[in-house]
Amino acid sequence: DKKGQLVGLHYNMSDFNSTKSVKDAASSNGFSSLRNMSKGFSLSYWRGLTTKVDLAVKANALFHDYSGIYQGETGKTEIGLELEPTLNIRPFSDAAKLAPFLTAGVGIGLYNDKIGGFIPAGGGLQVNFDNLTYIFVQAQYKFTLTKDVLGDNLFYSIGFAQKF
Repeated sequence: DKKGQLVGLHYNMSDFNSTKSVKDAASSNGFSSLRNMSKGFSLSYWRGLTTKVDLAVKANALFHDYSGIYQGETGKTEIGLELEPTLNIRPFSDAAKLAPFLTAGVGIGLYNDKIGGFIPAGGGLQVNFDNLTYIFVQAQYKFTLTKDVLGDNLFYSIGFAQKF
């Protein structure tokens, strides 16, 4: 059976520094420590399309210095609001207790007064508790479509979703 409809809550961390290191080998930024990552949370809606493919729609709230992207570092913490639909594809059926998955989609966000777009791509692990409650652990690379508004970033998420 495919999973029904789920509603979830997730804790997120975004790393805007390490993507610069990936693009520029001379950069010494390296990976950010957990303390230096931007934090946030998401509400999600999941729906099984088949036994191995889900549609997920996340509403993300992320706290970051977005003005710093186009003005230089300001030290302000601002809120970014994102809407991110993705498709999630698993090699195992939804009934599996542990199921890795690949995820890809498209997203749009409001960062201060600027609108930006991005493409999230990555993977995760779904943990199934009796087809009622699921834990999702995800890592994505978010490719920006609007470089002057939002930089590429690594996005990590852990959360749970409940069938309703």
